[in-house]
Amino acid sequence: MNLTKDQRNLIIAVIIGALIFFLLPAGNGLTEQGVRLLAVFIPTIYLWMTVGGSWASWASISAGVLLSAYEGSAAFTGIWGSVFVAVLIPFFMIATVLDESGALEWLVKWMISRKFIHGRPTLFTIMFTLAMILVSIFTVPIVVAVMFFKILGQICRSMGYTREDSFYRAHGMLVAWVSQTCDGCLIWGRAYILSMVTVVVGFGFTNFDTTSYLKIGLIYLALFTVAALLIVKLWIRPDTSKFVNFDDAAIRQELKENPMSKRAKIAFGGMLAVLVMYILASITALGPVASYLSGLSVAGPVMIVCALLCVITADGKPVMNLGEAASKISWPTIAFMGTIMYYAGIFGGEQYGITLFLQNLLAPYVGMIPAGVAVFLALAIASLITNVASNSVAAIVTMASFVPVFLSGSALSQGEILTFAACVIAVCATAFCTYSACATMGVVYCEEGIDYKGTPKYSIVLCAIMVVLCAVLLVPFGDALMGAFV
Repeated sequence: MNLTKDQRNLIIAVIIGALIFFLLPAGNGLTEQGVRLLAVFIPTIYLWMTVGGSWASWASISAGVLLSAYEGSAAFTGIWGSVFVAVLIPFFMIATVLDESGALEWLVKWMISRKFIHGRPTLFTIMFTLAMILVSIFTVPIVVAVMFFKILGQICRSMGYTREDSFYRAHGMLVAWVSQTCDGCLIWGRAYILSMVTVVVGFGFTNFDTTSYLKIGLIYLALFTVAALLIVKLWIRPDTSKFVNFDDAAIRQELKENPMSKRAKIAFGGMLAVLVMYILASITALGPVASYLSGLSVAGPVMIVCALLCVITADGKPVMNLGEAASKISWPTIAFMGTIMYYAGIFGGEQYGITLFLQNLLAPYVGMIPAGVAVFLALAIASLITNVASNSVAAIVTMASFVPVFLSGSALSQGEILTFAACVIAVCATAFCTYSACATMGVVYCEEGIDYKGTPKYSIVLCAIMVVLCAVLLVPFGDALMGAFV
């Protein structure tokens, strides 16, 4: 009998789980219930790496219930009843409307056609990059990548560049780098960040939330953007000789003749309203206003706006058709992130003893090297893992292995440890060195994107730069950056 790839990987996962269940003894901090959890979670990581997160996520939670690793109703409620899942579904739906209505594409073309860009290729590259960051606030990385490759192709053809020219490839690499990394730095509607923040809270940093993380996320993104642009400008050095053919006036005329549609304006305004409510909720100086908006939870604003878009009409039709928008949601992503968030919430529980076990196991080795070296090593390991496996898996494994050890008595302060954990989240989103680094690379390294050949050296160096910057510039100043949240 010929087995499918999924069947073979499922059999391997079951064998891994059985070996852990029967051969891993409880002790050294690890409880019997912790053994049962690891017998489910470690095979789950293997399945996420090999077959993805859809059916594997449901199988994982069900297996944990069967092995009594956790209570059944609490597990399934934890997945589907999570406030974060309630955020992701309407956020994805609004992002779909923004994309289909042409609002985001119109905004991008407006930014890259300003008069001051005329004849200045470096300014074009900068505005192209800033446009990606702005659009990334409103939608997911894959949508950003598809849109920018479409626009990049149009512009390059108009100037006389082909897909093989260095100008196209350099900007295509920026699409890969920036669109993906924004997913780990911009907090609004980010399934990955929401789940990883839950992991950090599980280590005892109860004052840490997505708003707190934004401070590190924005600093990291700023450093990353500068590093990426410098690599393009000083190392790749694309041929800009044909940039004289860039007709920014024609793009401006196109935008004038085809203004943003009423549907697009309403959808764009709706997403802006969501972001404004989130920002106002984080400004404690607003007193009752901030308290009221905070009381709505992160799900409240986006669900309210989503409902309104189903009622408000443009040209005689609702801005959002609930059924159509729901049908375009990536449900495997929802299932995967719901499962990740559930595991993130229970992984550090005392009833399992997993963090204590890892602490007892690794502390002697980590204690033998200086704290700064340990931080660098941990971030380098995170960067390596995330470029061959799931970003979420890489972050969980790295934090679970190092944060308990640092908390047990290293030379790092609480603020530095929290900053390290936040940097792990950002570093694990910086995943673009391989085909399997993340789902976004599937639309980057393809016929509609760029060829993979020749790109790894630039991507690897960029990842290495960010590891060094985190270890040298961010973590050492952790008390100043994150001390208020410990």
